[in-house]
Amino acid sequence: MMAFNDERQRLAYERVRDFAYSLFGETNVQTVEDLLALQEGSTVVYLRVFPITSEKPGVEVFSYIVTDVPASEELMRFLLTYNLKLTMGAFGLMIEESNRATVLLTHTIPAEALSKEGLYLSVSAVARVADNVDDLLVEKFGGRTAIGMHGRNDPHERWE
Repeated sequence: MMAFNDERQRLAYERVRDFAYSLFGETNVQTVEDLLALQEGSTVVYLRVFPITSEKPGVEVFSYIVTDVPASEELMRFLLTYNLKLTMGAFGLMIEESNRATVLLTHTIPAEALSKEGLYLSVSAVARVADNVDDLLVEKFGGRTAIGMHGRNDPHERWE
């Protein structure tokens, strides 16, 4: 059973879960700890409800794109430049002490502003960009696509 900070967060989670079930089918949405996960194309998109403030929950839609990639200035410049092309969301990096990184794509929506259509658009945009850019990043910078991470040694265990 998930632990929620308050009733608002619980209600937001249930709303996100119900929207996800309705949009993508209950059998296609898995619960992974405090996340909802669904596969879209060659990527897994995660949904997480979290407190933006003590009174306002947010919904994060994100995907791990590439893992075990060397963190370099060239990679960071590429991601920052690509961010300008995105209509929703942004790339981020989790850098390990070994200077290896995981590239994520994330989009956050205030829970009170979330609609079923808005969730669909966010999941679709994150999935489309992740699916389009993962092989390019591996080819250009190394590492491996993150699709195999789901279900074994997920990096979300190390992330916030």
